[in-house]
Amino acid sequence: MGGMQFARSAAILALAGLLAPSLIAQGSVVSWGYDGYGQVSNTPPGTGFVQVAGGRHHSLALHQDGSIASWGWDFYDQVTDTPPGTGFVAVAAGWHHSLALRADKSIVSWGRNPDKQPSNTPSGNWFIQVAGGEYHSLALRVDGSIASWGRDFDNQVTDTPTGPGFIEVAGGQAHSLALRADGSIASWGRDNFKQVTDTPSGTGFVQVSGGALHSLALRSDGSIISWGWDKYGQVSNTPPGPGFLQVAGGFWHSLALRTDGSIVSWGRDLEAQVTDSPDGTGFVQLTGGGHNSHAISVMACNVVFCDTDANNIGDVTLSTCDCSGGSITLDLSTPFTNQFTYPLVGLGTTAVSPTGVSELCLAGSTVGRYSKDAGAISASGTFGVDLLNAVSAPGGGVPTIGGSLCNGNTWRFQYWHRDGMNSSRFSKGISGLIN
Repeated sequence: MGGMQFARSAAILALAGLLAPSLIAQGSVVSWGYDGYGQVSNTPPGTGFVQVAGGRHHSLALHQDGSIASWGWDFYDQVTDTPPGTGFVAVAAGWHHSLALRADKSIVSWGRNPDKQPSNTPSGNWFIQVAGGEYHSLALRVDGSIASWGRDFDNQVTDTPTGPGFIEVAGGQAHSLALRADGSIASWGRDNFKQVTDTPSGTGFVQVSGGALHSLALRSDGSIISWGWDKYGQVSNTPPGPGFLQVAGGFWHSLALRTDGSIVSWGRDLEAQVTDSPDGTGFVQLTGGGHNSHAISVMACNVVFCDTDANNIGDVTLSTCDCSGGSITLDLSTPFTNQFTYPLVGLGTTAVSPTGVSELCLAGSTVGRYSKDAGAISASGTFGVDLLNAVSAPGGGVPTIGGSLCNGNTWRFQYWHRDGMNSSRFSKGISGLIN
């Protein structure tokens, strides 16, 4: 599952010696959707990540130094058996197993093994991409041929097309896809919802991705086509038009990355894997997990949160997320006239959802604040505080948590306000990766 266009191109360039992992677009991992096993809340903090992959209930991310971080469900040791050290150039996730591609073009696999997804991993130093299905795996060789192994109940292994000429592989639940160099698509394996027989013919495709029982492909004109099971609108709600750079299939949902770096999601939304898709731009790669999603953000600035409850009043915006200019203004569109108002700050990529009252939605125990002196009595007009200005934020813009604001982390902000002895109230929230 998950789109691999970014990972495939990055891995091939790195393996060819044309692009070091440290030169691939680096950013932070943003996660949303189902969090039953910490797939969202245990997302690794910080920056420097170049690729993320989602399994059924676990996830993994590749760091620019070639190391791997894993988190989520660990029943099959798909987290604790993550190989240590550096030297990796790509990662992929099956349902309960994972794969990684080393810089020497060899593969390592770990996790659930009843169908021998790890133990039958092919040896050798001639692979340039890996992909995971439910209980099977795939790899693309340097010569453009495909290796498949693992569960074969639906011929997802034995029906693997032979010969060279392929440039990408992708795994669904029990079906697989491959993109040929001529831009055509091959599909094989389980076909109960025509995820194989309805594969589009012709050429002009540049990327493929598999969901559980549906598939997606990106055309060279930037448009998307989907086919297979459509119970949750995975097919019929596919966004129209061009302007997309990557597609990714989750279990019963899908995602796409627009050319402006923004994300669109569709399909099943019972775990908010669609409605909680992050706003804003600056995303460079995305992937679908079981009922959650992840993306790499190189500069996600002005991402709105805590905006679904009418009791949180006031839109908040950051003037920039770039510290180089010496000023970052946190502006409040609706001033609370004659009320004391000051900013609160949270460090992290998660937030509390509103519950019908004016609520602080910053992330759990990482909530901090500037000093009381950072606030002021609000008058009419737009209210704002310069977060880097020592006059409005004593200490040079250093909040009470996390150290310097300009440290490359994702920060979340809300305004607190209070009228005399009345109850505290809060604005909507805004977040940004600040450096």
